[in-house]
Amino acid sequence: MSKQHLSGAKSTSYTLAELTQAADSLQANGQYQEASELYRQWLENAKDDCKHVAWFNYGWLLQKQSKFDEASNAYNALTDNYASYLSGHAAMA
Repeated sequence: MSKQHLSGAKSTSYTLAELTQAADSLQANGQYQEASELYRQWLENAKDDCKHVAWFNYGWLLQKQSKFDEASNAYNALTDNYASYLSGHAAMA
């Protein structure tokens, strides 16, 4: 992973869109572990209202790598922290 990607995640200078784009780029190059690490660091440091999207993407990426326990933890973080958000938006659909 490039230092640019990690520094963006650590300093939370990435927006969610930039994070997703960087992680997608890493995945396209077969760098799944690096993409996972990028999401993990961003989730630890970001103060973004749309973190639920990153939690889902992170869980999916871990699941894709057969890291099922870690994926389960990511999905649990999503549902534990954003249950009211998710239920409110599901009701609107």
